[in-house]
Amino acid sequence: MSNQWDDDDDDYTAPEMSSDLVKQLRKANKQKEKELAELKAQFEGLSKAQRDRVIKDTLAAKGVNTKIAAFIPGDIEASEEAVSKWLTDYSDVFGFESQPQATPNVDPRVAQDFQRMSQAASQGISLDTQQDLQRRLMNASSREELDQIIRESGL
Repeated sequence: MSNQWDDDDDDYTAPEMSSDLVKQLRKANKQKEKELAELKAQFEGLSKAQRDRVIKDTLAAKGVNTKIAAFIPGDIEASEEAVSKWLTDYSDVFGFESQPQATPNVDPRVAQDFQRMSQAASQGISLDTQQDLQRRLMNASSREELDQIIRESGL
């Protein structure tokens, strides 16, 4: 059984592609490949520059000589966390101690004062102990008993 579309194929003749058109297409393709290669080279250059900048900034923020950047392997991700981890892992090789990073928004003097107060609070006498000591001192009836209380309290 035939349909109406069968007859149309017989009348169609494919136009011959001219060799000039093929040459133009090849030339355009070659031009695009060249542009793509240039863009890839530019992208790789910018990626390397950005990676170097992130690594050097991280090293500088940690107070480490930026020349160490030459020793960081290429497979290390260019992020502050990855560089910090690598730096912590290999700090003994380069002869420095890895220190926890201080909060950048806190004045160093305020941080030092806070640390000093925290140490004093941990080493000092609690309020309950102080009140108990005061009560015992007030209720002491002799000099020997006062000396005993003072020795026990560490005053």
